[in-house]
Amino acid sequence: MKVEVLKENLKKVLSVCERITRKTTTLPVLQNVLIEAKDNFLELTTTNLEVSIQWGVLAKIKKQGRVLVPATFLSNLVSLIPTEKVEFHEDNKNLILTSKDQEAQVQGQDPEEFPIVPRADKEISLKIDTQALEQGLAKVVDIPSVSQIRPEISGVLFELKKGKLKLVSTDSFRLAEKVINLKTQPKDGKFILPQESSRELLNILSQQEGEIEIFPSMNQVVFELSDNQQRICLSSRLIEGEYPNYQEIIPKKSQTKSVFKKEEFSSQVKQAGLFSGKVQEVKLTFTPKEGKVKLFSQSAERGRNEAYLNCKIEGKAAEVSFNHRYLLEGLAIIPSSEVVLELSEQEGPGILKPVGDTSLLYVLMPIKAS
Repeated sequence: MKVEVLKENLKKVLSVCERITRKTTTLPVLQNVLIEAKDNFLELTTTNLEVSIQWGVLAKIKKQGRVLVPATFLSNLVSLIPTEKVEFHEDNKNLILTSKDQEAQVQGQDPEEFPIVPRADKEISLKIDTQALEQGLAKVVDIPSVSQIRPEISGVLFELKKGKLKLVSTDSFRLAEKVINLKTQPKDGKFILPQESSRELLNILSQQEGEIEIFPSMNQVVFELSDNQQRICLSSRLIEGEYPNYQEIIPKKSQTKSVFKKEEFSSQVKQAGLFSGKVQEVKLTFTPKEGKVKLFSQSAERGRNEAYLNCKIEGKAAEVSFNHRYLLEGLAIIPSSEVVLELSEQEGPGILKPVGDTSLLYVLMPIKAS
């Protein structure tokens, strides 16, 4: 193998690929990156057996071949090379990097020891705009809860139905749903993507434009994105099991509906949170006649806090307590300057959503009175 590639391209790809190798301690070979030179592309592959990333960048291939070297070590080394281009070749399974006035040898391993990365089953596929998927996934990716008892809530649900893609996540205390309209109408179906894989996909999407193609199958899914300059493929195992029927917990009607200025509301919730106790409780009391909501919190260690906030309120007077951290995280994913908070029956779930946008909602379970 003998290759010449732009340093910035190599550095960018390595920074993404080597992330998934840091958590693999049981099999040392998984801490490596497989580098292959072929077809005018330099392809880097890493895996931790749950998620795999293959990223090819345009390069000057003088001689084809492949080498297996430590991923994080190589990433650190490349970031320190001062030249715009990086030249390297393979010598007895080792990687030799050369630039003006310097040469470095990175100890390698036998590439045959690297696991085989799954290929896409292309019977079912859909295409989606990368920015739409990135923005949607960012709303739900931090919510799943790692659970051995209920592994199905440890990931993000991708549900295809009637030309729409629903992204859903929950930890049993709150739930987020983002609906994305598709240009085409693929076959209905659903799968659960592990949270770690979802975060790696989001990390890749944040740097891309255009469309990404998704190939789901029985126990894995493959995401592919390619153009004349690069070829990216992320494959992941899927979480087995049936996702909870979350639609059942979303209230169909509300008894109290309020509209807040998001920044003002967030600021008051943060202040109230400073005084909340062990369960991080903040009590909201809605008074429609006055057009105000009272925020109250107290703890034996810190004291008490009481504040009033003007807002538009329709419906009945109500009182509810929420975990202030969960409430703030819900407000953070709302993109509009105003936010709607709907309350259902007494001690029922609350719903946060943007004003004028029905594609996003955040369901928050209340803290019930003891």
